[in-house]
Amino acid sequence: MQFSDKLKLARQQHQYTQTQVAEQLHVSSKTVSSWENARSFPDIGTLVRISDLYDISLDRLLREDQTMMDHYEAIDKHALRDKRIFQVTYFVNLVLLLGFVIFKMLGNTSPLLRQYSGWVGLVFIVNLIVLATHYPDYRLWIRSWPRRILLIILALSFATIFFLLIQEPITVSSGDSYYQTGYIAGAQLRMVTLPIIQTLSTIFAIFGFEEILDKN
Repeated sequence: MQFSDKLKLARQQHQYTQTQVAEQLHVSSKTVSSWENARSFPDIGTLVRISDLYDISLDRLLREDQTMMDHYEAIDKHALRDKRIFQVTYFVNLVLLLGFVIFKMLGNTSPLLRQYSGWVGLVFIVNLIVLATHYPDYRLWIRSWPRRILLIILALSFATIFFLLIQEPITVSSGDSYYQTGYIAGAQLRMVTLPIIQTLSTIFAIFGFEEILDKN
């Protein structure tokens, strides 16, 4: 018997309507109907609640339905891939962030480093975007008031620090007025956006460390 048929049979045996089941599981009636017609599958957490609601073991629910098993195996593989991507981008983010801090502390103004600073900045941004889109669970950041307060303090503190670190005189090379105006606007935009990016990078480095330690 397929998973969808088992769900429908269990609901009928308990004399529940789809609306009643939906209320118990905190989903819509349309979602329950979709499960019972094999158009979609519940997530793992909801699957456990279904097992409790109908008093059926997960083994009985999943057995004999290869499509269902393939679905959850695909989810596991996707989750594992996302975790690996998160781990790689986390450490790349950490290296780039520490590199920036060391660069500023040493006051290194090497022409070679300045020449490639734009490319490094681009890598920084792209890596941060990939890291953000593969972060496991943002809810951990705000699961308690102490964490929320810490997040606000860190955001304000590091934004201020990075803003002060990035400030430097804007020197415009010779050129027409349009070039000079564009150069100044670009430099000012950089002074605003870079501290924001670096602050986000720092927050990911701090809060993401807990996810790195999680071996599950």
